[in-house]
Amino acid sequence: MDRESGDGSINDLPWASVFDPAANARALSAIQAEGFRAASEIVDRFARIATAGLNGKDRSTTSAGPLTNDQRADLFGATDIEPLIRSWWVMIGQFLLGSAPVATDPVSADGATLDFANDKVDGRLDLGTAVPGAATAEVWLHNGGAADMGQIRLRCSDLLADDGSAITASAVMFDPAIVPMPPRSSRGIDVKIEVPQGVQPGVYRGTLLVEGHPELWLPVVLTARSSAS
Repeated sequence: MDRESGDGSINDLPWASVFDPAANARALSAIQAEGFRAASEIVDRFARIATAGLNGKDRSTTSAGPLTNDQRADLFGATDIEPLIRSWWVMIGQFLLGSAPVATDPVSADGATLDFANDKVDGRLDLGTAVPGAATAEVWLHNGGAADMGQIRLRCSDLLADDGSAITASAVMFDPAIVPMPPRSSRGIDVKIEVPQGVQPGVYRGTLLVEGHPELWLPVVLTARSSAS
């Protein structure tokens, strides 16, 4: 049995639009339009006050007495102009913040990171290339502490496939090969793997290590594809 609401049957609700991106976009546009309409009404009211005076009459050359706290506290019905201006700026600020695109923090967006100050790692290195070919990825080094970590050098193990095929560590190169890590700094290092002719297609796995920091390591996954695919 359908449950009735004040506006009609609950089955009349457009449930399908909840999962419809186009419908959601139209709904968001309608909400924004309604908000800007309300903001326009505040601007119009401000203009009327500026031309007709605070009490809705012609402006007087005599100064009015100070307003009471109750008059100033009513944001939308007050005769004081200060709360009106304040409400206008609050509304505009909310719409600007709501419609602004969310910027992605470049540090948090990193796929593979090494945190020297906290001895933490995040993500892994994912690479892929046809055979023969070269694959490149980036690893980020972060030092948010006050200590100088000195010169940092990365190393990589051999990469091994499940059938025993291997890509040797000599095929892995780092640019730059050595980086300084002073206090409160970040550095990006390109990791390039040269896959020579004759390597069997497959998934090769290895480990990225940091010289002098055995607690920091990252998995490396290289997908080698046939040149025909």
